[in-house]
Amino acid sequence: MPSASADPRRRLRTLAALLLGTLVLAGCSPTAPGTGPEPAPGSPPVDVALAALLSSRAKAVLLHDQPVFMDSVDPKPSAFRKRQRRLFANLQELPLAAYDLELNDVRRLPGGRAQGEVTVIMQLDGYDAVPVRTPALFTFARVDGDWEVTSDHDATYDAAHDVDLQPWERTRIQAENQGGVLGIFDDRSVDDAYQVMRAVQRGIAAIAPRIPLAWSHHVVVYALSDVAQMASLDELPGGDPERLEGVAFSVPAGGGNSGLASVRFMLNPRMLQHDDPRRDRLIRHELTHVAIADRDDRVPIWLAEGIAEWVSVRDEPRDQRVISRDAVEMAQAGLTALPGDTDFNGARASANYGIAWWACEVIADRFGPERIWALLAEMGKGDGTPEADQDAVLQRVIGMTGAQLAAAAGRRIVRYFG
Repeated sequence: MPSASADPRRRLRTLAALLLGTLVLAGCSPTAPGTGPEPAPGSPPVDVALAALLSSRAKAVLLHDQPVFMDSVDPKPSAFRKRQRRLFANLQELPLAAYDLELNDVRRLPGGRAQGEVTVIMQLDGYDAVPVRTPALFTFARVDGDWEVTSDHDATYDAAHDVDLQPWERTRIQAENQGGVLGIFDDRSVDDAYQVMRAVQRGIAAIAPRIPLAWSHHVVVYALSDVAQMASLDELPGGDPERLEGVAFSVPAGGGNSGLASVRFMLNPRMLQHDDPRRDRLIRHELTHVAIADRDDRVPIWLAEGIAEWVSVRDEPRDQRVISRDAVEMAQAGLTALPGDTDFNGARASANYGIAWWACEVIADRFGPERIWALLAEMGKGDGTPEADQDAVLQRVIGMTGAQLAAAAGRRIVRYFG
């Protein structure tokens, strides 16, 4: 099935309150002499002035004060000023538990300008376990004696710091927040919002009793009209967003915290209007990745994706479950090994998903569903289980090797679909 979790082997929580007005000036460098006009006598140092500007800007977001937010932006008409107006409107669409801008370092530039390394702190209320801390490079300039923001991103800096722009930074969004689902749509996809939101809510209700793991039962879903956001994900499974119907992805907490703020998922635009069992199954698959979160980061891909497929079909009658023709043909030829990590999302991805699914079916039917979760836990212990070492764990948990499990899965595929 053409669905995947981003970086599925190692996919890429304490509520923090925002103290309004707090300034964090970690490691601000002294102003380099002779690189721009000196401040007027009695004016605050550059780092203090910029920190105050950023603090005012962040407060304006939380207080829904557009004039104050736009006062922090260079007033000259420009594409940047237009994008900033859009950014403010987008942030108002989101349920923000926290939003702040921390100035970490400042350097003066020629022409009375300055650059500052800034940490953007943002937490979606009810959806992020901790605030997400994202580095950014801001540029400032003096306008009529006051500092103003002239840029809040730098492409080279973003690439060096592995920063991916979020939908609210790319385009005008419309958000829907209800029933434990935060849907991020744009002007061209929002017409599908009602059906998508309902489908995700049904999906949560369907998988919740089948996953014996602690999770919030809340999820953020990106349902946009193009694949640009999907294409921007690091290590996108298969590398081609057009081949994927959906993808789950981790949101690291950042800022030195190695944990996750959340796991979200996005739908390929072509799936938005598919209000049918196929999309429902896809959504249940991605929601399973959300619920499992980082528990399958260090297990073979076939197990991570097989569990998601296995959970996704539980609510479908057996005679209505579908599998790829490639999986059936490979099963008919005889399976001698479980799908490998290296090419799992390669040319035979559709077959690999089916084989992984039916490997889990074999485990659940022979030993009980609880053994699947025991296998996941055992495979994920410590530094995890590389593909080369999986047979030892399989033998210990279910008494079968990978080759035996693959052969059994193949026989069942042929029996049901061949």
